[in-house]
Amino acid sequence: MSDDLNVITKDRISKIRFLTSAEQGASQYLEAASLALTVLHDTVGGSHPLYSVLDNSLKKNDYGVALAASRGVATLFEQGSLKSPRLTIAHEIEGDLLDIANTQAQAAEMTKDLNHKQLHLAIAAFLTGASLEDALRRLCDANGIAYDVGKTTISKLQTVLYQPAKHIEIISASDNKQITTWGDSRNKADHGRFAEITQTEVVTMLMGVRAFIDRYLH
Repeated sequence: MSDDLNVITKDRISKIRFLTSAEQGASQYLEAASLALTVLHDTVGGSHPLYSVLDNSLKKNDYGVALAASRGVATLFEQGSLKSPRLTIAHEIEGDLLDIANTQAQAAEMTKDLNHKQLHLAIAAFLTGASLEDALRRLCDANGIAYDVGKTTISKLQTVLYQPAKHIEIISASDNKQITTWGDSRNKADHGRFAEITQTEVVTMLMGVRAFIDRYLH
């Protein structure tokens, strides 16, 4: 979950707690159910068991069920249980890919052969870029952001994830800027410009992409 979304969700949970307190009534309980639906939608998706319970409670104006289910959503969030399984699995996959990239970066640092060093760095940059691209694609999928499936690139994916003019900011402005830099490093590897790739550049990219994935894919 992105930092911005996490803040928004926490605010919603606080509101749900207020709306489901003992001194509130039926209309507040139904309002809480509406908020709880948005929390589930933005975290684990509509397949969660409580999603249909909340949806039905709103359709039937069943404030008793709405109250219980809304409190359940708040509790699950506070326990850290509302995490997308798809993004959690993706986090593990990208982590494995980054581990391989890190091995290549370490090999580049150890070798004294310039050609081997450049090749190791290029492989590391390519794999790190591939991990980033896949992470961006999964973020689009998780947030319902449309993109051209047949022509995905880092730059195209970051463009649809960060559209402040359209009030779409799945990634932050600073992350968007950093992704551009990482994309440039990936392009050097893709287009055979191995001599332009430095050890510092690759290590910084590796650390940055890993931190980005840790923040967003969970």
